[in-house]
Amino acid sequence: MISKRPTIGIALDSGGAMGGAHIGVLEVLREHDIPLDIIVGSSAGAAVGAFYATGSLDAFRDLISDLSFTEALSFYADPVFPISGLLAGKRARKFLRNLVGDVLIEELPLQYVAVATDLLTGETVPIRTGPLVDAVMASISMPGIFKPVVHMDRLLTDGGVSDPLPIDILKSLSPDITIACNLHAKMPHVMNSNQKKAIVKAQKRSLQQDEDLPSWMIDRLEKILGAQKVLDGLKSFRKVMKKINENPAGIIPEIDLINAFTEQLKQSKDRINSIIEKSFLRKGKADTLNIFEIMMNATNIQQYQKNRLMLLYEKPDVLIEPNVTEVRSLEFTKGESTIEEGRQKAADAVPKILNIMEENSRSIGSA
Repeated sequence: MISKRPTIGIALDSGGAMGGAHIGVLEVLREHDIPLDIIVGSSAGAAVGAFYATGSLDAFRDLISDLSFTEALSFYADPVFPISGLLAGKRARKFLRNLVGDVLIEELPLQYVAVATDLLTGETVPIRTGPLVDAVMASISMPGIFKPVVHMDRLLTDGGVSDPLPIDILKSLSPDITIACNLHAKMPHVMNSNQKKAIVKAQKRSLQQDEDLPSWMIDRLEKILGAQKVLDGLKSFRKVMKKINENPAGIIPEIDLINAFTEQLKQSKDRINSIIEKSFLRKGKADTLNIFEIMMNATNIQQYQKNRLMLLYEKPDVLIEPNVTEVRSLEFTKGESTIEEGRQKAADAVPKILNIMEENSRSIGSA
């Protein structure tokens, strides 16, 4: 009797730049002719899974293997005045489209699911159809970093918020063999006592130097226009905005005010860019944690706890756990090391996967 091949599915964890390990894992599976029929990814896992499904994994690997800070920033950093997110996401969307094209999920050669979170209901949202780029953008939109994505008539944010390691969604699709790649096997960013004390001391010192944003904005405008003009301008700003539509010629005398606000927004963007750069180039320096690092550390701690619970109740047949917890979520300059770590851990798991495949093939064939 001819044995049939078992179906194989993989769940890919969220984790920002740590997701480079997924590339190494998928490469090794491909090299050992271990086919994947289902990919369910959350956040970084959704992105890397999309590259695999569209045949663009190697192109993405080449991009991040030797990446400078400036190059990494150019792929996704488009700061906006922070209302619903620090980054608009347009650059990230363009970057994704250049790699995967305008393909629909249902046109892919395998079953693919991107996991997102409904920001208004708290529900986990598996995206199984529609434009692939839209699905990935919804899944990777880290709260506070990227603006939420409106998709499927929902306001969606990062899949890692509700289901970072989506083994449950994978199992609901009933593959014969389940594999999971967990990027949060350990508590992230473990520091020694001296480092912790230094950061706490620096944070305490910074509290005495904080400048509230409204004061900073007014200060900037005063330096550009002068205090009285700022006061007069703020009072009439609503009228200025109204005149833009009603009578463009009539706002010429107040154009200085518009220029001032434009300059202020530019300064805001410059500040955000400097924060991003500091996140990349910290190099272990004891300092206050900036807004990116605080959000990313908190997110990673939550995901570590959620993954522990998921693995207690939804055990995969094969668990792969690359050790990448020391890589910051936006530290895409470490692509080569994360890929290699993923390759090593996947190579260790290959014999077990092949054995399970053989056992399942015999079982299916004798049924």
